[in-house]
Amino acid sequence: MEAYKTICPDCGHVRFWVGYKTGLGKTPEQLEKMWKDDITYVKCGSTNAKTEADRESETGKIFDEMDKEVVGIIKNIIEGKLGGLYE
Repeated sequence: MEAYKTICPDCGHVRFWVGYKTGLGKTPEQLEKMWKDDITYVKCGSTNAKTEADRESETGKIFDEMDKEVVGIIKNIIEGKLGGLYE
């Protein structure tokens, strides 16, 4: 799950949301709807909406920190720096 920000260049509205932006396990019809929903802004119906990772809201910052922690753990595993975790 990730935090996202969708911006509509036509009406200027910004929407923050949390969800999955992958198409894993979806049918072709579900994928088509997902992609259409991704560019269609719910407030004004514009098809020019842009979605990006949310790094602004409190939720977005929490998800960003969780991502950094996971990357740090993986890095430590690769470098063998787990401080006796597997000893």
